[in-house]
Amino acid sequence: MTAMLLSVRDLSLALRGDGAHTLVEHVSFDVPERGVLGIVGESGCGKSVTALSILRLGEPVIAPTSGSIAFNGEDLLTASPRRMQQVRGGEISMIFQEPMTSLNPVLTVGFQIGEALRVHQRLGRRAARAAAIELLSIVGIPLPASRIDVYPHQMSGGMCQRVMIALALACRPKLLIADEPTTALDVTVQAQIIDLLRRLQGQFGMAVIIITHDLALVSDFAETIVVMYAGRVVEQGPAAALFARPLHPYTERLLDSIPPVDRDVDRLATIPGTVPPPWAMPPGCRFMDRCGFATDRCRDVDPVLRTLGDARLAACHHPRHVRDHATVG
Repeated sequence: MTAMLLSVRDLSLALRGDGAHTLVEHVSFDVPERGVLGIVGESGCGKSVTALSILRLGEPVIAPTSGSIAFNGEDLLTASPRRMQQVRGGEISMIFQEPMTSLNPVLTVGFQIGEALRVHQRLGRRAARAAAIELLSIVGIPLPASRIDVYPHQMSGGMCQRVMIALALACRPKLLIADEPTTALDVTVQAQIIDLLRRLQGQFGMAVIIITHDLALVSDFAETIVVMYAGRVVEQGPAAALFARPLHPYTERLLDSIPPVDRDVDRLATIPGTVPPPWAMPPGCRFMDRCGFATDRCRDVDPVLRTLGDARLAACHHPRHVRDHATVG
């Protein structure tokens, strides 16, 4: 049996002092050693908040109201501040959104990578500089020995994202969290970044959580997909099965919105409406107002996440296999 590196169980998060309006509710998932998990959903679905909570980076604004986050068997929600300093960057690293703004604009890229090496690996300045140059080379930055002394504004968005990846890999983490790692990048550069992450994941033997709104981006990278909507997991399962036959209407609509490559279309598919805010959640299914299959039951009864087949989970009163059976019948 594959060992689980990270196990999130029944995690709920709320703004501190405002427990009535939760941001994330009862989220559970596992990441095995060397595994790749994709967390997918629109903006406002709770993906980034969930990721930040793993490293407790939302404190003190965001507080857990239930659940646990076990990393190598250790509950990070109860770990001391000193222990979390060791975990952040040393054992779990994170690539943040917007590479052009995530790096410090007044420090060279070499200094920023070297700082992580000096703090976590206790390297001297000369050794840290040499290691930083090697990391820049590993992530595909040309002329790393000269680029190490440039500032972020002197590099393109794609190059800055590679620097962010080098910074995240500096201490050889066991888990890498990539939060929208291709935001604001050209499509061709996005593909390069995903290919780079795939190669480095195999090279370093680390587990990866990749967070995105674009299912196509993780279609051949993630092994397991978690689909979130309005702070909850609405579908979860092996990537191949989920892409071949999504169960939840929201997942279906996300897949429909991917532009086809084998034919021309006059109009791209969209999902009408927006994700409800935490203070205006409907009483039943949270996707009800945007779903073409909603019934009175969806309006009155909140669906629970349940097993629907081998390793497949969905929170829907009318999942796809039920709808297909009704159509055939």
